[in-house]
Amino acid sequence: MKTDLAIIGAGPAGMSAARVASDHGLTVTVLDEQAAPGGQIYRQPPAEFTVGNALEGRAYRAGREMVRAATGDDRVDWRFNTSVCGILRQHGAEDDSRFRILLDRAGACSELVARQVLVAPGCYDMPVVFRGWNLPGVMAAGGIQAFIKGQQFVAGERIVFSGSHPLQLIVADQLVQAGGQVGGVYFAQRPVRALAPLRRPAATLPHLGKLFQAAAALGRLKAAGVPVKFGHTVLEATGTDRLEQVRIAPIGGDGEVRRDRTQAIDCDRLGICFGFLVNSELVRQVGADCGWSDRRGGWIARHDEWMQTTVPGMFVAGEITGMAGGEVAAEEGGLAALGCALEAGRIDRGRAAEQARAYRQRLRRANRFARMLCDLAWPGSALFEQLQVDDANLCKCEEVTAGAFRRMLDEHPHVTTASAAKLLSRAGMGYCQGRYCHFALTRTLAGLRGIPAEQVGRFTARFPARPVPVAHVVDRQD
Repeated sequence: MKTDLAIIGAGPAGMSAARVASDHGLTVTVLDEQAAPGGQIYRQPPAEFTVGNALEGRAYRAGREMVRAATGDDRVDWRFNTSVCGILRQHGAEDDSRFRILLDRAGACSELVARQVLVAPGCYDMPVVFRGWNLPGVMAAGGIQAFIKGQQFVAGERIVFSGSHPLQLIVADQLVQAGGQVGGVYFAQRPVRALAPLRRPAATLPHLGKLFQAAAALGRLKAAGVPVKFGHTVLEATGTDRLEQVRIAPIGGDGEVRRDRTQAIDCDRLGICFGFLVNSELVRQVGADCGWSDRRGGWIARHDEWMQTTVPGMFVAGEITGMAGGEVAAEEGGLAALGCALEAGRIDRGRAAEQARAYRQRLRRANRFARMLCDLAWPGSALFEQLQVDDANLCKCEEVTAGAFRRMLDEHPHVTTASAAKLLSRAGMGYCQGRYCHFALTRTLAGLRGIPAEQVGRFTARFPARPVPVAHVVDRQD
C-alpha cells in the first residue's frame, strides 16, 4: 500500500500532524503500537471495557479534545496495534516514494510505501543503574502510571517512588486516588531546587496551572500520610527472587550519598523516575543526524525550521527532538505537517510561513518552561556514578556489571567509542539492542575518558527496531 505521509506515533504530535496534513490534501497513514490514539500521556483504556475516570481533570482536557477529534477524523488511515520494525530509503523511485516501512501487525509483517515520513514515537523512562535494579518489582514510574490510566490497575501492594522528576509526584497521587498504598516518594534534589521556577517567572507564569497541579498532588499525598522527602535517593533494591525491600539514603549538601544513614522500607514495587530517553532508533536507522543531550533524552534528532531531518522527506516531532512534554509535541506536530505540505508542494512558502507563525510563538513559550523542567529534574551525573556500584548490572540483558565494564576500559585504554565498548564487553548486545544500557554506558565511557558523549558515539540502530517473531516475517503480507 502507498501513502503520501506516514506518521509513526499517535500521541499529541502524531494526532496534531495528521489533522494539519490532511487539511492540506495529503493522504495520511498513522501507525501506532497502542489500540487507540493518545500516546502515553493520553493513554486510552481497552475498547473491551471502559474506565470511569479515564482522562479526568483539567490537566487532560486538551487531551480529551485531541483524542475525540482524532477518533472522528475519517480522512486519516489509523493503523493501531502496529509496530514499525524498520524504515528503508528508496532511491530513484519513479513516483517519488522515498520510504519503505516494514510493519508487524495482526500476526504478520507487511510493507507501507510513503513519499514522506514523520517520526513521532515519544519516549520511555530512563533506566538507572543501582544494586538490585533488575529485580522483578522494580519498575519505571511511567509503567506504573500506564496501568492506572489504562485499566485502573494498581501494580503492587506497597509502592515506593525514587527519582528526580516531578512525574513521580503525579503518579503517586494517582495511585492513592485509585486505592493503592504508597510507602514514600523520594526526590534526589534538595528542597531549595523546588523553588527554581520562582526565579524564572517568564517561563513559569504561562504554566502556573501545572505547578498548581503538582502542589495539589503534594497536598493530597501529605494528607494521606505519604512521606514525601527531598535530598534522598534509592541506594539498593533487595529480595530473594523479587523485590522485598528498598534502602533509601540521604544526600548531603556536597552531593555525596550518605551510605551509613540508610532507611530500609518494605515494599513489593519500586517506581523509578529520574527522567526519560527518546525513541530515536528509527531515524538513526535511516541515517538522520542526532545530537546528545543528558538532560533532554540522550540521542535526539536534529532538524531544520520545518522539523525536517538531514534525510530529505523525513520529519520529526515531539519528544524525539528533545524531552518537552505533550504541549510542545502537539505544536511541533502541526509545524512538521506544514513542513511536509511545503516540501510536497501543497502550499507555497509564504502561506506556510504565515500559518506557522502561531505555532512558533506557542512553541517559544512552551519550550521555555520545558527546558526549565529538564534542568530542574536533572539530578546530575555524580549521583548516577555513586549509585552505579561495581556489582550492579550495567547491561541486564547480557549481565555485564558496572565493575566488569570499567575493568574492560582499564585494560583497553584505546577504547573511546560505544561500538568498541560494546564489542569488547557485550554490553548492548541483548534483545533490547542497548535501549536499557546505552545511556549509562555512554555517560560512563565519556566520564572515564574525559571526552564528550558525542565523541563516544551511538550504537548502530539495527533492523528490526522492535522484536518481531520470525514467523511473522515468513508470513509477510505485501
